[in-house]
Amino acid sequence: MKFIEPAFDAGGELWPSLPDVPQPDISVLEDTIARQSAELHQRLTEVVQLYNVQQQHANELQTACDEIDRLNQIISALQEAAAQFKTDGAAAQDRIVLLESEKAALRAQLDRALHDSSELTQRLLAMEAAFNSREANIASALDQVEFLNKELASVSAERFKLVADVQSEKRRQRNTLNQQTSVLEDKIKTTETLASTQEMQIKHLEAVRGKLDKRIQALEALLKSEHEVAEIKIKRLTEELERNRSSHSAILLPP
Repeated sequence: MKFIEPAFDAGGELWPSLPDVPQPDISVLEDTIARQSAELHQRLTEVVQLYNVQQQHANELQTACDEIDRLNQIISALQEAAAQFKTDGAAAQDRIVLLESEKAALRAQLDRALHDSSELTQRLLAMEAAFNSREANIASALDQVEFLNKELASVSAERFKLVADVQSEKRRQRNTLNQQTSVLEDKIKTTETLASTQEMQIKHLEAVRGKLDKRIQALEALLKSEHEVAEIKIKRLTEELERNRSSHSAILLPP
């Protein structure tokens, strides 16, 4: 039998001597221990890799949640802008209706002015006919005729001036109304275009959000599955490690 030198621990206590194990058995045990150590190291590496993958998935999930929050804020802002554009369009439409009412009132005033001018012309014609019918009294009525002629000229001048002023005012009001109507119509078209663009952007963002929700669900399912697999592997590695420790302790204990 080969003599085994007693071993001491750090406190100077005598370690129990190892059992007399044949050299081939020791080599087999060393190989087994080395192989199990390598396998344990590999399993630990797999656990670390699984933990890293789990952490990466958690980071991706957080990034997706942040992106969804940002998209929700953008959608709220776009909806508020679309509502404001619709309100501005309604106000512009009300302004157009008011301008149309003012235009109708101006037309009524013009018609009344033309009617008054027609009545004045008829009165002047009647006066002229009355004076023409009095040809027998021309000598005595020359002064009155001259006066009436001057009055007629003054009234005609006033009439022409009134008609010219009315026509000028009518043209000015028509040009102003046409310009305002054109500007308001352009604003309405611009508002409708912007509202349509905003609605398209909202639909696109909602579609993107739906895709992100599906991706998040898939990532969560994958993360849960990988987490369960990792727990199973860790449990199995722990049980194998405990069994190896028990086997190693049983081999090293003296018979």
